[in-house]
Amino acid sequence: MLELVIAPDPIYKNICTPVVIVDDAIRTTLDAMMETVKAYDALGISAPMVGLTQRLIALSLEDEAGVLHQYKMVNPVVTERSQQLNTMEEGSITFLGVTAPVTRPAEVTVSYLDEHGVSQSIHANGILAVCLQHEIDYLNVKTFLDYQPAMKRDILKRKMEKQKRLGPLPHVHGAHCNH
Repeated sequence: MLELVIAPDPIYKNICTPVVIVDDAIRTTLDAMMETVKAYDALGISAPMVGLTQRLIALSLEDEAGVLHQYKMVNPVVTERSQQLNTMEEGSITFLGVTAPVTRPAEVTVSYLDEHGVSQSIHANGILAVCLQHEIDYLNVKTFLDYQPAMKRDILKRKMEKQKRLGPLPHVHGAHCNH
């Protein structure tokens, strides 16, 4: 498991660099990222959220049938976006105490390398499409707060900074807890 970098932090202002070769070190990092996703009962994380500046994301979420899918992605890129849009309330385990509505393409296609360095492509809709776009945004120096009007973004940032000073929010057991 990796330690989270709680925002605001300068790491969220760094464009992540592409991974040149998928080796054992990258696989170990992806495994640790997936452990972190599970430990925080999150849907996904991107490299900056754990203090890294490589183009890596890890996702773990269930489909409509309740089947768990896990994705370890190297150098993910959105290659297609639908014209249809979807708005969903988004938050982050590293942006304490704030959520905000974000409008994004309802469907996307993402190309990436898997943990073995093999080229993959996935077409996604629903929550998977939202998560993919959300995590890839972090790699490109964009967060869900950047989709908000300036005044609302400033209010949310102040709320987040206050929560950072107070410490993490207590865990509330819910339907998706694994314990």
